[in-house]
Amino acid sequence: MIKYRIGRRRAGAVRDALDFWQESGMLSQEQHDTLRDSIEVEFDWSRLAFHATWIAAVCLVTGLVALLASDIIVALLENAPAALRAVSSFVTAGLLVFFGFRLRLRDHPHIKTYGILLFLGCVFIGLGFTQVAVALDLNDVSAHYIFLAACLIYGLIGWYGKSSLAWLFALMSFSSWMGVKTGYSWGGYWLMDSHPLQSMVYGAFLTGLSLLPYSAGVLRSREVHGVTQVWGLLALFIPLWIASIWGVGEHRAQAGELIAWSLIMAIAAVGALLGGIRLESGRLIGFGATFIGIELYTKYFEYCWERLNMGLFFMILGGSLIILVRLIMKYRIENRKELPEQSA
Repeated sequence: MIKYRIGRRRAGAVRDALDFWQESGMLSQEQHDTLRDSIEVEFDWSRLAFHATWIAAVCLVTGLVALLASDIIVALLENAPAALRAVSSFVTAGLLVFFGFRLRLRDHPHIKTYGILLFLGCVFIGLGFTQVAVALDLNDVSAHYIFLAACLIYGLIGWYGKSSLAWLFALMSFSSWMGVKTGYSWGGYWLMDSHPLQSMVYGAFLTGLSLLPYSAGVLRSREVHGVTQVWGLLALFIPLWIASIWGVGEHRAQAGELIAWSLIMAIAAVGALLGGIRLESGRLIGFGATFIGIELYTKYFEYCWERLNMGLFFMILGGSLIILVRLIMKYRIENRKELPEQSA
């Protein structure tokens, strides 16, 4: 008998479907048993390889940064001309990208080690452009456009190399180019997006691309759908959260504007949660639920810290969520009962 080898999670879904079809009379008991016996559960090595690739990339970049920060390397780099540093960075990047593309054509489709080479190539391209700006003594405006060109190169490498790591590097670099920054002020860490509206539009655009059927299919064909959706949701929700706390200007907004931004964020988070339930997307559900919780927790400290006991606040919140869960399950059960009558 031919065996269909599949991971444990997917095998459970297939077996549930077979049981449903058998109970509905669409499959005979013999057909059901034959198909069920053809399923062979195996460890999901591709998922392990996927996560190991990301961990390896982080370790290599961390090691590279630590190596470049060592005293010997720092002394060599300080004495070398900026033009030489730029050329050496671009040569290294070219070799990494070349061997990355070559490895992609030879590797098994589920082995993504070539993505690490392409990602490191993007890192060295970024270092090279930085040294170009130093060598040419460019002003802020000129350097601005050089780094935008670098973002385009990262994107092309990620897109044609089918590398989610390089594509994510391009998306993150473009966000940095638009002016996302962190800082330390008044004795505490704070976050401020210098162009929050641009970041929101950027995040909404990426999220929309990941949800529309045609564009989502194109992104999946290039194996960059997941990172596009994750970064789009982050680029959308983080500026919304910051705007609900601070506003969109250099000075903190008035209470009315902050409430408006809070409502917009709540609508977006609830929309992501409901959309995730409808599309059965754990990613959307996770982002929606997480940022609903972040917003509620933030607003508690802003408005209710001195007015309402924390225990009482979270008891009320937990009770409300239980009621919501019961309403959702009741709606789902009622719809399931109506399906056989409608199909009949």
